[in-house]
Amino acid sequence: MAVVKTRNGEFHYKCFGKGEPILFLHGSGACWKMWEPQIESFSKQYKMILMDYRGHGDSIKTFPNNKYSYELIVSDIVAFLDELHISNLHIIGVSQGAILGTLLAIHYPSYVKKLVISNSYSEFPSQASKWILHLSNFIFSLLPYTKIIDMMMKVYKNDDYTQKILRNSFSIDKKMLLMIKKAPFPTHTHLLHQIQSETLILSGAGKVVTGIDEGKAARTIYNNVANGKLALFQNAFDPLNVMKKNIFNEIVLDFLNNVPFKKYNEVTYE
Repeated sequence: MAVVKTRNGEFHYKCFGKGEPILFLHGSGACWKMWEPQIESFSKQYKMILMDYRGHGDSIKTFPNNKYSYELIVSDIVAFLDELHISNLHIIGVSQGAILGTLLAIHYPSYVKKLVISNSYSEFPSQASKWILHLSNFIFSLLPYTKIIDMMMKVYKNDDYTQKILRNSFSIDKKMLLMIKKAPFPTHTHLLHQIQSETLILSGAGKVVTGIDEGKAARTIYNNVANGKLALFQNAFDPLNVMKKNIFNEIVLDFLNNVPFKKYNEVTYE
């Protein structure tokens, strides 16, 4: 892997392909390997920059006062891009990476050409989901890390491919996992109107097994961005870039290339 030394610390990343640059931001707990389902399709047209952001992969692990901070990670991303002398590029993020990409587009709009966010949230989904989070934090604190991973994989019990990609991409330990889960959520619905870039929002169409309504969260974002497109997937959820990799790749590439979206039986557009 390549490494960049920035004013904020050292960050590791992988590059694939040549052409216009795209920064890919992985989900919570993962690393650049989460984007393996995209490498073949995207590297033919674009330069893929797969960054391990703070706390993940081989990049810097520390946080001030041991408090996980979305704001710090966003400033890390800016420092990373500055060191690479990139001032404007496409951003693609999934799950927590989508939240980080959105915050980047809000607070540093000049860096973002087009924004693609998958399985994202701009506010805490519901009071019930807060209770579920607090309960899972307590349960996870009592379990060995390997057992926690096995529990997390149960939602993909019939999807061996997604399990394989996620298990291969996990890059944090139990301490970091609990730090992430206990971090204050960066509510930003009220700031979405500040996004200047064209934005593609991809999401599952309804509730996932944890009771969180991905479709509702995606519509909240869609209804508050000025220039957005929404693609909702039936019978799929986080992470769509893995679960529905082929359709995900085609829709995102069409968006980046200004091509009309194709029709798919399991996808509706708004």
